Amino acid sequence: MVEVIDMRETGPFLSWRGILAGAVAGSALSFVLMSLGVAGGLSLLSPWPGQSYGGLALSVAAAWALIVTIASFLIAGFVAARVRPRVGDVPPDEVEFRDGLQGLVTWGVCVLFGGLIAAGIGSAALHAGSSAIAKFSSTSSSPLSAIVSTLSTPPEGKPVTNVQLLTPEEEKTIEAVFMRSFGNEHLAPADRTLVSSIIAAKAGIPIAEAQTRVDQAYTDAIAALDKAKKATELSGLLTGIGLLIGLCAAWYGGVRGGNSRDTNVPARFRFRAF
Repeated sequence: MVEVIDMRETGPFLSWRGILAGAVAGSALSFVLMSLGVAGGLSLLSPWPGQSYGGLALSVAAAWALIVTIASFLIAGFVAARVRPRVGDVPPDEVEFRDGLQGLVTWGVCVLFGGLIAAGIGSAALHAGSSAIAKFSSTSSSPLSAIVSTLSTPPEGKPVTNVQLLTPEEEKTIEAVFMRSFGNEHLAPADRTLVSSIIAAKAGIPIAEAQTRVDQAYTDAIAALDKAKKATELSGLLTGIGLLIGLCAAWYGGVRGGNSRDTNVPARFRFRAF
């Protein structure tokens, strides 16, 4: 026979004070560990030849980010459930579920506020970037500017002083041609001729050589765009996986915190008077 228990008299299902305490503790720990990680990562980078370990720094950063995620959400869930008031006349399985749910909601609060902070920072950065672009509108700020600016380099043996640089209007024209051509393997014949004629006149080179430069520059631009796209995809995937792992850590932390509360486990940090 199944025992029916009245759940209405067992106290609140969640403790929002505990959730807030867990979110604060987890966020603070995350900030401290991230600060240590930044310091450690910078120690692996150096402007001097042979003293920089970029690949190792990237691997360490990824591993450290995962450790920080697990540790911070684990502590957040533990604290949130540990300070949650005990409930009476509730089966152990239900208590464990509530403690795990306490950790889950704490995880959600951390993610929500983290997203709001990131959105605020992104909005401020976008505003600052827009102001900078408006202030320096005479120069190109497009990601393609580095590729486009090399098109007018002088041929070997020609003095640099005899070469005319691309004007901002010409750079923007070439960038616009490249941007609208993305998705195609090659530039349209008319666009290729337009860009090549500009480069040939500025660099003082034959039209055939200018066309070769334009084709190579367009190929480099496509490769750069594809690399940026893949990096963004990987970043989003790793962020999602990390947050899901953090969810599991917060749930487990909540269960362990509730167990510590119900079994009266004493605090491990004690101060003795000498």
